[in-house]
Amino acid sequence: RPPRSTPKPSSAASDVYKRQVTCYFCFETFYALLEIGEEFSGVINEIYDCDVCCNPNKLSIAVSEGHITSIQIDSGNE
Repeated sequence: RPPRSTPKPSSAASDVYKRQVTCYFCFETFYALLEIGEEFSGVINEIYDCDVCCNPNKLSIAVSEGHITSIQIDSGNE
């Protein structure tokens, strides 16, 4: 078997944000770690399981030039 290649680090820098979010299902809060590229603009969709009830929460994270402008939380059961 050929050796597995390791991913090359991205040349673009990124920041990691720790955001407190409220669960769509049980309304308890938990933390989500969000990695955002410094130059990125657009929307990132991620699924995070609630630390309390374990249900999936879909986070739609709007980003402008590497800065979070809004976070929308919906059901991750699609």
